[in-house]
Parts: sequence; C-alpha cells; structure tokens
Amino acid sequence: MTEPHPFSKKSALPWLALVATLFVLCGVIVLNLYFERERTKSWEEDRLSAKAKVVADNLEERIASINQALLSIRSEISGERTTLAILQASLHINSLSRALPGVNGLSVVDAEGMVVATSRSDLAGADLRHRHHFKVIKQQAAPDILYVSPPFLSMTDQNGLSISRMIPGPRGEFAGIVSATIDPSYFKTLMSSVLYADDVWSAIVHGNGQLFLMEPRQKVDPGVNLAQPGSLFMRHRDNGQTATVLTGFFQATGEERMLAQRTINPSALGMSEPLVVAVSRDLDAIFQPWQRNALMQAMLFCILVLVSSIGLHSYQRRQKRLELAAAEARAIVGRLNMALDRIPTFIYMKDRQHRYVYANRPTLELFNVAYEDLHGIDDSGLFPADAAARLREIDTRVLEYGEDTAGEVVIPLPDGSERVFWEIKTPIYEDADKTRIWGLCGISTDITGHKELLEKFKLEAHMDYLTGLANRRRFVNRGESALAQAKRFLRPLSLLMIDIDHFKKVNDTHGHKIGDLVLQQMAGMLRSSFRTVDIIGRIGGEEFAVLMPETGSARAAEAAERLRQTVADADLSAATGLPLRITVSVGVSALNGEDISLDRLMEIADRALYDAKQGGRNKVCVADS
Repeated sequence: MTEPHPFSKKSALPWLALVATLFVLCGVIVLNLYFERERTKSWEEDRLSAKAKVVADNLEERIASINQALLSIRSEISGERTTLAILQASLHINSLSRALPGVNGLSVVDAEGMVVATSRSDLAGADLRHRHHFKVIKQQAAPDILYVSPPFLSMTDQNGLSISRMIPGPRGEFAGIVSATIDPSYFKTLMSSVLYADDVWSAIVHGNGQLFLMEPRQKVDPGVNLAQPGSLFMRHRDNGQTATVLTGFFQATGEERMLAQRTINPSALGMSEPLVVAVSRDLDAIFQPWQRNALMQAMLFCILVLVSSIGLHSYQRRQKRLELAAAEARAIVGRLNMALDRIPTFIYMKDRQHRYVYANRPTLELFNVAYEDLHGIDDSGLFPADAAARLREIDTRVLEYGEDTAGEVVIPLPDGSERVFWEIKTPIYEDADKTRIWGLCGISTDITGHKELLEKFKLEAHMDYLTGLANRRRFVNRGESALAQAKRFLRPLSLLMIDIDHFKKVNDTHGHKIGDLVLQQMAGMLRSSFRTVDIIGRIGGEEFAVLMPETGSARAAEAAERLRQTVADADLSAATGLPLRITVSVGVSALNGEDISLDRLMEIADRALYDAKQGGRNKVCVADS
C-alpha cells in the first residue's frame, strides 16, 4: 500500500483545523491579557490620582489658611505703624505661626527690605531686600496677588518656599510685604503617608518647573528644573487640565514611570504661580505581575502548540494504525479542552441550528449544565426570552452572512440583577475555501465588575465621600440649572449658607474622627430638615449650602430657623460617645428678579452668614433685598 503524501490536501485539513483552533485560543489569551493589562493600568492610574489628590487638597487647604493669615496680618498693620502696632503685630504673628500647620515662620518686611516683625528669632532685623520674592513683589506692586516664590535655600541651609502678599501704603504704593515660609518637614510627613509601594515617590513642584520637595528623596536635587521640552511636567502643564495621569520617560531620574499630577491654583487666591503635586510609580514595577502572568500563559501556549503539533504529525505518519491515530487525536483534543477549561473566559461553539455543541468548563458552570446535557440546547433554554432573541439575532449574522461580531451583551439574571459580557463570535467553515459555514465559535468575557467600577468612579466624582451629600462641583452644576430655570420662569429661589459654629474647636479638642462624626450627623439633620427638591451640598470643611427652588426669602428664613433649632436641640452623645452639642449659623439670600449668577447668590448668602457669625453665632441672618 502506497503511503499518502505527507503534504496532500487530505493531510493538510487537520493542520488547518489545528491552526484555526490555536489561532482562536491565541486570540482568547491575547484578549484576556489585554483586558487584564488595561485593568492594571486603570487601577494604578486611579490609585495614583487619588493619592495626588490627597496631597493636593491638603496643600491647597494649607495655602488658603496661610493666605487668610497673611491678609489678617496685613489688615492689622496697614494703618499707622507705631512701635505699639509693630509689637501687637509681632504677638499676632507668633500666635498665627503656632496655629498654622505647615508654616515655620511668618514675617513682616518694610519697604526697605528689613524684617520688622517675625515669629522666627533668626530672622529678626534681617535684610531681605536682595531676596528674589521681595524684589519681584516690590517691582510688580500688586496687592491682590498671592506671591509664590521659587524654591530657595534659607539662611539655615534648608530648602524653603515662601508665600507672600504686598503691604500697600496709604496711596496704594509698595510699603513692604508680609510673608510665610513653608515648613518642608510637615509636607514630607504628608507626602510619606501616600507612599504605598517601595517604588512610589511624591513631589511638590513650583509652577516654573523647579522641584521643591520629593519624598523619599531620589537622585534629584531640590530646585532642579523639570520644565524641560517634552518632559512629563511640561506635558501636564501644556495639557491645561488640573489633573492628569501620564506615562513616559522621567528625565530627572532616567526611568519609565507613571505620573499623576495635580495643579493647585484656586482662582479665589490669585496665586502668582501654581504648585503641582506629583505621585509616581515605576512602570516595570506596576506591570511586573502582569508580565509574569503573560510569560506563563505564553509558555503554556507554546507547550500546547508543540504538543499538539507533534501529536498531529505522529498521527499522519501512522495512518495505517487508525485506532492509534484516533486515540492520539482524542488525546490532543483532550489536552486542548483542558487548556480551554483553565482559561477564565467563556468559550463555546454552535451549529447552524443555533444549538450548542461545545462549551468549556467556565461556560458550563455559567449555564449550570453538564457537558453530556449540552448538545441540542439553544439559547431559549438558557436565557430570558428578550436576551435569547438578541443572541439569536447576532448568531444569524454570523451563521448566515459570515460576519465577525464583537460587542457588549447584557444578560438579566433571575434575581433581578444583570451581567454584562464582551462577546466575540466568528464563523466556522466546513471547507478551506470558506464556501459553507458549519457553525460559529464564541468567546465571552464577563466585564460586569469593570462596568460597575466605572459607574462607581462616576458617582464618587459627584459625591462628598464623608457625608454622602453632593460635593461642591455637583452642587454648583445642579444649582446653576435650578437657578436658570427659576430665572426663565420668574419663580422664587433661595440659598442658605450654613456653617457649624466653633467646629475647629471640636476638631482640636476631640480629634478629627469626632469631627467627621459631627459632619455626618449634620448631613443627616440637613436631609431630614429639607425637601427632596432642595439641593443640599457640602461646600467646604464645615460649610454646607442648601438651594431651595420655589421658595422666597421669608419661607427660606423659616426653614433656616427650624434647622438652627433642630441642630441646637440635637444631642450628639449617642453618635460621638461624648456629651457634645453644636450650633450653626445660617446666611440666607434670595433671587429677587435681577439677573444674578449662582456665585453672586452664594457671595450674598456668605455675607449674611458672616453677619450671623459676628452677631454671636447660633443665628440666622437674611441678606438685604
């Protein structure tokens, strides 16, 4: 008997089938690895971005506090500068310096550059006229700008950065500066708190690109200029967005890194230069577990290719031994099925009648069907009618027209929930010429968790994490819509600005944990005190706002008074474990027909809130019409 030619058409068909199967399997592995890498990247980007936000929010809060202190000192010494006034200013400076975390010195410098009042004994009487920030402020003479100096080396050889405001004279001329020096040790502690891996570092960079702080310190000197063409810093700055996550070559250390950056430049402060907070990880460290997994799967795939190829080759050389060849083929299929069963993806095949003829183990577990019972079952026996009809429509495109399909499929479950799958289907042909379609092969990946994670991130972007109320951005967005509708239909609308009295004392006395519980209790009282149509938000630390559509100032004042009384009567001991009570001050403003913005309405309510504070607190004040 003549042995068949090893490269005959008949012997090539099993090879084509094997190659097609391995190609599908390779596609499944590559697709799974791709989604896994994207999940790793997305997770790390979100984590770095969250860590950068923690540092940025704290730094922005510190800058705002420093700005208030500088304005307070400037207001106190703007009049006649007698010896008594300077002495009083010195006492005030010492008090503020002790009360401001993150500041290691406050100073007043006269127009000649001499330090006339300071909280630091080493700077008393010092001549600062040659300091860069003094010369810049004197030259520009702009009292409304909060000057942020480039990093510098202080008289004590420490890396420093100053925040200053100009002191105007009686005619608005330059009469000196009031300045605060940032305490690097405070921010090093904060920056160290966000380091969650050995390769993570965080940094604070001046808006001109000079490095101020880096923790832990790398092979980069403070003051180095990161504003190099094409650098990650320049890409962030040129992007124009407040927050970015970029990957690339970090020139200062010569590493490939992922870098989350956040710009701090609140418009209300009028900063001369922004500050940029950065938190970074090494790309190799991020993807090292993924690379190990990819290498392992690649090795397993190569082993599978090698084993199946050798098996098929042996089968063709022993065609006369049909039983042995059949056994070898079954062994090959068994190994292939074992490999497919181990892949965490749903793989299946259907014939032209839409009936299942194969499913790997994850698919069988999903269907809760044994392999022996699978044959002859179609989607109508496994899914609700609407889902089965949608799947049949997709299958028809593959089986009748030979289309390759890919897309999301939503499957409702008996408990009322839904699962989302990314599904890929391709036709399986009976012949090499692709003239007759035998069935289809489908690959489905459960992306429900990924979709839920995306929805969670969207929700958290609009919600205050502590109280569950709308955050400032969400409040402003909803508030502007409500204000536009009220102005369009000439309907009344009122705004309440609410502040917890002496909240700093609660934090200082009992700690921030008790302060957080107080804020949560306050949020609960707000929800129970106002209507569902009212828009409630947490605007700042202990400051809340309520926008009341269809409500005039009189009704709004009544609602504010009820809230004030509710808070004053509330006993927080059950929630906090302490005999603790609080009060609130409330400012009320109302839309009175004029064309007014939400910012202006909040500003008016803020002034009324200020009047309530000045009037003794635990009080409601309504802004004048």
